[in-house]
Amino acid sequence: MEEIKSKFEGNWECIKKENVEKFLEAMGVNLIKRKAAAQFNPKLSISVGDGCVKVVRKMPIKEITNEFKLDDEIDVNDDDHKYKAKLTYSDGKMTLCLRAVDGKSKDNTIVREIEGDNLVQTATCNGVTAKTTFKKS
Repeated sequence: MEEIKSKFEGNWECIKKENVEKFLEAMGVNLIKRKAAAQFNPKLSISVGDGCVKVVRKMPIKEITNEFKLDDEIDVNDDDHKYKAKLTYSDGKMTLCLRAVDGKSKDNTIVREIEGDNLVQTATCNGVTAKTTFKKS
């Protein structure tokens, strides 16, 4: 946990997005929500404490908070989609595997790693990948 804390903890601002609309389409997100999401630059807040990693995603219209214990599966509700989620950490990467459980969502994986001074988030669903780069604020 100390390595995660030293590398990832802090507030992060989006500085670059790649292929987000195509990723959201692969996730089954409708056109209006995809277009809206493409306009927003999300912020991340990551904190580590009490054996948990807390990830807060902030967008202009909402904020989504999840707390994870490494290697434990939890229930996650994300924008009316329900998942079983498991966070792992190895080789300097935090990997979040989201398994859809509601019949309408799609399985996806989010990998977060530090490259230089930036946090790079790579999200994959059905072979479609989106990359979002954040800098510490």
